[in-house]
Order: sequence, then structure tokens, then C-alpha cells
Amino acid sequence: MSELVEAITWLGTEAVLCLFVVGDAAVVSQAPVVSGVEAPRVVKSYYLDDPDARLGGRVVYEHDLVFSAVPANLESLVRTWLDAAVDAGAELAWFAFEGSFHFDHLLTPDVADQVYGIADASGLATALDDAHRASDLWTRALENRLKRE
Repeated sequence: MSELVEAITWLGTEAVLCLFVVGDAAVVSQAPVVSGVEAPRVVKSYYLDDPDARLGGRVVYEHDLVFSAVPANLESLVRTWLDAAVDAGAELAWFAFEGSFHFDHLLTPDVADQVYGIADASGLATALDDAHRASDLWTRALENRLKRE
């Protein structure tokens, strides 16, 4: 079993994919509308409080997509949700492991191996392969995305 599969099935009975979105509250507070891929059993949304205003006037929400099992076409599903988030108006969106989010570590090298998809207006990239997620190339790609924000 891959580290990715282990991380998204840590509950043991279901798969949880954590989508983080940054942008205007009116846009990112609702999970994007998605079609054409397996639908989650439930979507749980959470506002992540930014008490130090590190994101300026932007906010971040976490949308947990809960599935009964790991979706059959995980790559397509991740890409579709990231595209939908950006199309809906999110400035930045990414999928990462549960527990990886902290304002002190927004897409920093120490959490890069826990991020498996990212998108903004300039494009989309995924790293579902454990080795790719652990690479310097992936780490630099994440850091560069945040610098543009």
C-alpha cells in the first residue's frame, strides 16, 4: 500500500481527501460543484481561522471529501476537484493529508510530501506517486505557487 493510500484511509473505514482552498470567503466557503467523477458520500467544510491575517483579506477553507473507499480513478478525481475550485474563483487550491495544514507551514518544504495536488490560475499539478511527492522538484513547485499569491 502506498503512503498516499494509507494517509487518506487513516480512519480505516473510509477515504478522506482534504481539499484546501484560498480566496474570497464568498467563493471558497462552499465546496465547488463537480460532475463527471465519483461523488463523495459527504463533504464536510471547515473555516480555518487566520488570527494573524497571514493571507491578507483572503480566507482558507478545508473541504473534506469522504468516500466509502479509495476512488477508483483518484488522479482524475483530484484533477477535476482542483479545476472546479479554480474555475469557481479560488486563487489557490490543493489536496493534502489530514493534519498537514498549519499557517506556519503553508506549502513549505516540511509538508511538501503531504501535498498531492495543487492548482491556481497558472495551472494544475499532481503528485500521487510517493517518490514524486518526496522530490525536490515537487517541493520547489509548491513553494513557487505560494510566492505568486
